[in-house]
Amino acid sequence: MIKNNEIIFLIRSYNEWKHLLFTIEHIKKWWFKNILVVDDGSTDWTEEKLKYRNDIFYIRHLINRGGGAALETWFEWIRKYAYKYWIKYVITFDADWQHDIADIKKFIQAMEVKNPDVILWSRFLKNTYKNMPFLRKIVLIWWKIFTWMFSNIKVSDPHNGYRMFKVGVIRKIYLTMDWFEYASELIDLLAKNNFKIVEVPVNIKYTKYSLSKWQKNINAINIAFKMFWNKFLK
Repeated sequence: MIKNNEIIFLIRSYNEWKHLLFTIEHIKKWWFKNILVVDDGSTDWTEEKLKYRNDIFYIRHLINRGGGAALETWFEWIRKYAYKYWIKYVITFDADWQHDIADIKKFIQAMEVKNPDVILWSRFLKNTYKNMPFLRKIVLIWWKIFTWMFSNIKVSDPHNGYRMFKVGVIRKIYLTMDWFEYASELIDLLAKNNFKIVEVPVNIKYTKYSLSKWQKNINAINIAFKMFWNKFLK
């Protein structure tokens, strides 16, 4: 049986201290005490609000480096300190309220029953999303096809931010891409290492705020080019 104190939540934040504080307290209401925040070079009140707290782990990037860099910073911390704090499972979680903490029950159940190495959320297994723009849905479907062709792995929602890893997985993968392309690189690394992946349907609600943070749809072409360069030409 998985215990709450064996799980750590990893949250990246960039200039969203109000939403971040709410997210932290919401996680704690579910009796999860281990939270690691990477402040990705915020210029708002994030550092002032978090750096003196003793109930979370806090790391700050001096400049804004991107989601991939934040994830690798998390992973490096996990490689060094997971055993010290008896952490066995890692969950990546967004600070913008679009992830539903209640879905953690599905993650834990899937981990206990199916014993995968990695659990990925999916908006498309049961179409559990609200207010997703049509063009964004088309782009995400395109990424599913690209991931299958590029990494030879079929997942319904490769560009997701809600994931659960066993600590042993993190010790074997190293991210090199800093920005949005990291999500594709991560899936590629999981496929190369033949990790067992299970997807679970989760609830996600898009708000005006969370939509404002999204990358532009046209950036998908740029990401695909960077992935091709990184894998075959670098």
